[in-house]
Order: sequence, then C-alpha cells, then structure tokens
Amino acid sequence: MSDYVLAMKGITKSFPGVKALDGVDFQLKYGETHVIMGENGAGKSTFIKIITGVHSLDEGEIYLYGNKVNIRTPRDSLDLGIAAIYQHSTGYPDLSVTENIFIGHEKISRHTKTILWNEMHEEAEKLLKMLGADFDPRVRLGALSVAQQQIVEIAKALSTNAKIIIMDEPTAALTKRESEQLYKIVEQLKKRGTSIIFISHRFEDMYRLADRVTVLRDGKYIGTWNRDEINTNDIIVAMVGREINQIFPPKKPLSVKNCSALKI
Repeated sequence: MSDYVLAMKGITKSFPGVKALDGVDFQLKYGETHVIMGENGAGKSTFIKIITGVHSLDEGEIYLYGNKVNIRTPRDSLDLGIAAIYQHSTGYPDLSVTENIFIGHEKISRHTKTILWNEMHEEAEKLLKMLGADFDPRVRLGALSVAQQQIVEIAKALSTNAKIIIMDEPTAALTKRESEQLYKIVEQLKKRGTSIIFISHRFEDMYRLADRVTVLRDGKYIGTWNRDEINTNDIIVAMVGREINQIFPPKKPLSVKNCSALKI
C-alpha cells in the first residue's frame, strides 16, 4: 500500500498566454491536514480544479492509494472520494439543508422509486450534529450564515463518503469565533481518518491546522515542510522569492517647504 492517499507528479496546465501550473508535485498522507500556501496567481485555484476534474491536466500523473487514476470530470472526482468546499457556498439557497446535502445522491425507495425524505432528514441531522451544528436540516440554506453554509458543504462531502476534502480559503469570510469552530471540525475529520487539503494565505490557519505545508509560486512547486520545520519568515520567502525586510515604507519627515504649503 502507498504511503500517500493522493500523489501528483509533474502536473502541468496551460491556458492561452499563461502556464498556470509547471511540473507541480504534491503528496497527501492518510489522515493529515496539508496546507497549501501561495500568493494570488501562484496556481492554487488551478491546482484544486485539476484534482476535482474541473480542468484536465496537460501533463503529469495522479495516483490514489498508489493506483494511477484519470480525473476528467467532477463526477470522476466525486466517485473517487474527493470533495471540495469553497470560500463561497456553491449550494442552492432556495432549497433546504437536507436537499443540498443529498442533491445528486438522494435516498430512493427501491420499490416505489420515491425519495425517502424522513431517512434523509434523519441522516442530515446526524451529520450536522456530528459537526457541532444546531440548526434544523429542514431550513432553507439561504437563511443560514456563511459559516453555517460551510458546515452544510462539509456534511454534503461526508454524505458522499469523501476520503479527501479540499477546503479553499474557508476562513477568509469567517469571524474569529467561526474560524475556531471550523478548526474544531477539521480536527474531528482528521480523527475520522479524512485527509484534508487546506488552501490558505493565513498564517494562523497554518499554525493551527497544518501537519505539513506546501508553497506554490508562479505556478511552480517551491517546497514541502513539516509545520515545525518552518517559520513565518521562511514561508514568506518561499511565497515571494525574496526576504521582506520592511512591511511598510519608511516615513519621511515633512520638510519646511511642505509645511509652508499647509494651512496650520
């Protein structure tokens, strides 16, 4: 058996006028939270879309549990046990929480071919309770907060028996309290054996969650480190390609000439 639940080798993807990914390597261990960091334009979004079948790769290989796989469509990704949770909900606001969790894989009676609503509501309630949510699965998704909608997305992933969950900048729109709740959920998922790819630009996310950290820059793989092997300055250098000695430019004192132009 492979040491990695997911391994990607030499992943390359180009669009007209730009190479979004250039020979990127990546490995995800069983039950780990692997944080991917990089500036805007580093290739993080394209990387996610390759794994989830939104984009097809130009070059490279993808392995799950040591076996080579072809991910051509989002359905391929779901069937392989991969689910993605994005910063902004991709659910249907006018449908109930239960409908959003089970959309596309509803529970159907073998005999009558009707939807088993009671079973779905009960299963949805169990998933939400496990994730620490206290809202009713019969409520409309659009009535929930951003943080609650993310919990619904996670419940949806679990309802498909996803073994790999990708979280794309999930804390960007959350308050500190909501982020803390998400951190607890991620730890719960890890204890269940779920492997998590966590895309973020926030150092707090990295320090709180990461087992390992990978940095992308300009579509290229820069490196992977255990969390205790790297500090904030190291990550910044890896992300931007140089040391940042000054966060703000030095303040210049007002000259006599400038002062004379002010009405004091």
